[in-house]
Amino acid sequence: MPVWGFLLSLATAVCWAVSPILMKVGMRRAGPNEVNPIRSFGFLLTMIVVMLVTGGVMPQVRIAALLGLILNVGTSTVLGDQLYIYSINKIGASLAVSVSNVYPLITTFVSLLVLNETITPLIWVGTVLLILGIIVITHSPGGKHKGVEMSRKDKYAVRTVLTGFALALGAALCYGVNTPFVKVLMIQGGWNPIQLYFLRSLVYIVLVWSLRGFENLRIPHILMPFHKMRPKTFWAFFAAGCVGLALGGIFFGVCIEVLPVSVVTPITSSSPFVTVLISRFFYREKLTKLQNIGVGLVILGSISVSL
Repeated sequence: MPVWGFLLSLATAVCWAVSPILMKVGMRRAGPNEVNPIRSFGFLLTMIVVMLVTGGVMPQVRIAALLGLILNVGTSTVLGDQLYIYSINKIGASLAVSVSNVYPLITTFVSLLVLNETITPLIWVGTVLLILGIIVITHSPGGKHKGVEMSRKDKYAVRTVLTGFALALGAALCYGVNTPFVKVLMIQGGWNPIQLYFLRSLVYIVLVWSLRGFENLRIPHILMPFHKMRPKTFWAFFAAGCVGLALGGIFFGVCIEVLPVSVVTPITSSSPFVTVLISRFFYREKLTKLQNIGVGLVILGSISVSL
């Protein structure tokens, strides 16, 4: 792998590590259902600026490619991210990011089937480490999340944590299956990374606000009126869209345009390391020894798969 590819993959990981922290900050004063609508503004406006600065040409869109893009965005960035956001809300950014980052395992096998990429022995080693890491995390007692002392005797807390794990794994499934198709869409659509993510931002804002309209009509009690949202909350969600969806997406797209998806994805999944550090030192999210070991195994597994 060229040095620039490795560094850009790490830059992607940093973007994807900072984004959940920003979402966690915002969710202190708002619910998880308010995250995506505000993020969509940050995503779209950032992509418009990038298109203008780089002199990007408006991409041509064929019907087949558009349908594939809608399916990809709907199942990964909308559904996958919504599961991810609910997971962060329940178990904190550190564990949610770590558990959801088993998606390279899924991406690797999908890439093998769809893009005919090869699986090396180190990828198998990384796969085992990832699975062990998740087992250790999900079976470890204790830890403090959202100010609640986790205890085996506290059935509600245990149920909350297990639900958070299940949501994070659901997000991982959405990400893992859909990630290889980002490259497929670039190839079939004839789009460069900036064009692709500009189109993704347009599809995303339409899907997210359509869902918001449906929720407002059918289940308004789960929503928080935007006029009651504090400016700090709004800008935290907005920044998450700029950093995670726009910049992280562009960096990732540039990498997979010339490098195998099965190589780039595991490097970008090193984001739990950054997220855990930020969560620990700035937001006081505490993990038990076993949970730290599990996070470490996930990170080692991601590194192993990338070698």
